[in-house]
Amino acid sequence: MRKRILLIVAPLCVVALAAGVAFAAPNDTESSNDARLDNPHAERPVAASPDQTSLELSVTMDQVVAFVQDVERQEIGSFLDGVAAEQAVEAEAAARAQAEAEAEAQAAAQARLQATRPVQSSTAGGNGFLACVKQRESGGNYTIHNYQGSGASGAYQIMPGTWNSIAASTGRNDLVGIDPASASPADQDAMAAALYAQQGAAPWGGGC
Repeated sequence: MRKRILLIVAPLCVVALAAGVAFAAPNDTESSNDARLDNPHAERPVAASPDQTSLELSVTMDQVVAFVQDVERQEIGSFLDGVAAEQAVEAEAAARAQAEAEAEAQAAAQARLQATRPVQSSTAGGNGFLACVKQRESGGNYTIHNYQGSGASGAYQIMPGTWNSIAASTGRNDLVGIDPASASPADQDAMAAALYAQQGAAPWGGGC
């Protein structure tokens, strides 16, 4: 901004100085006439006095200063408007990002809450299919293992790889890598519900 003001002011100062020099310099014609004056005491027109020249220079410089101040005010106003616009855009972007982060956190918390809810029996209005699976697969025994067969374990006879995948996808990293049969009944119910919500009855042969 200062560079632009200097580019405007510099030519104006040069013009003002040139005008001052023009006022102060004696006229050539007048100088030649002075040499031919017969009467040195005769009155003749006096060139512009120093006081008059100083006054005219002062007026010119005042105009330059006023112009520069006006340009500075305009430049400062434009600069402040630009800064305010940038701050408004940044504030809007920050608010949008915060809202998105809060929405994601709320969705993740809701998913965790849903995944940790134990599955109720059909008589209590819960998932009748999972209640049937639990009874068929383990007889309701949460600590059972199928060492001689598929390697599944727990009340719902879930494979270790499937268990880890469901636990990770629902944000239950604390359950990843553990034996399904060693998890609490509530956690086994939650993982079975999450598995059923994602894949339906397929993990248990498509029906009960």
